[in-house]
Amino acid sequence: MNILQAALVRGIFWFIRLIPVRLAGAIGAGLGRLGFYLIKRRRCIAECNLARIYPERDRRWRHRIARESFAEMGRTILETPHVFLRSKAFLQSRTQVEGEDELLAAKAQGKGAFLTFYHHSNWEMCGMAYSTFVSDLHCIYRPLKQPSLEHFVKQCRERFGVSMHPRQEGLHWLLKALKQGHSICVLLDQHLSGGMPVPFLGHLATTTTLPAIFVSKHDTPVFAVALHRIGKAFRFRLQFWRIDMPAMTGDKNADIYRIMHCIGKSFEPVINQRPEMWLWSHQRWKLLEEHYKEITEVVYGTP
Repeated sequence: MNILQAALVRGIFWFIRLIPVRLAGAIGAGLGRLGFYLIKRRRCIAECNLARIYPERDRRWRHRIARESFAEMGRTILETPHVFLRSKAFLQSRTQVEGEDELLAAKAQGKGAFLTFYHHSNWEMCGMAYSTFVSDLHCIYRPLKQPSLEHFVKQCRERFGVSMHPRQEGLHWLLKALKQGHSICVLLDQHLSGGMPVPFLGHLATTTTLPAIFVSKHDTPVFAVALHRIGKAFRFRLQFWRIDMPAMTGDKNADIYRIMHCIGKSFEPVINQRPEMWLWSHQRWKLLEEHYKEITEVVYGTP
């Protein structure tokens, strides 16, 4: 059954690949808006998240942003077959790159770099666009449960030289990759059980501490990466910028907290500029909902 399901998905991907990408994105956006009204649980999560982060905005604004966030997710899903199956030249022709010189200069120092990504705009295109220019990217990810489908998706993601590392693989490869000057991609906007509570958009959310551990031990440079959609078309601006790290104090836990705080804070202006581009339907602040219900607001810098 898994093989048949994977074959069906492959067939659907190839069919959508034949549809003009602008049309596929428009259809996906329409389906996303429909999903906003049909999937009540995710709609409620999105609107609650927006009410938490933007209490000063009226309900109509938050409703519109939540709906358009679903539209962006639908647009991303139906654009993914083009991201996975179109040529390198096609993807490069749809992407402007900004800040790559600073990234390459930092990597030339022989310490590699961490690239921090978020579920913003077309997140599949974000990693793929980078790999069309530089083929030294390593990504840590959660594999799909269906082996046949996982093989297809992993093959698509790795076709330009990216190395995908399942979480179960461990991190024995990571230090060697950094010493070779490679880039490590880390998604930072997912709830992580057992992660460190760090303010994000002004409220505590658990996050991985992986980049901070290597910054504190090896002074590894960290860059934020944002893929800005130009209008609603399949055209993007891929932006890199180095995140300035706080001075180390010698207190390991405090340093890691402050580093992760700086990393998270660096992406907040991108979300605030076009909030509909971010994935609001994810329970990013699940920590507060489950364990700290009495906390309604967290000031930056407060543990």
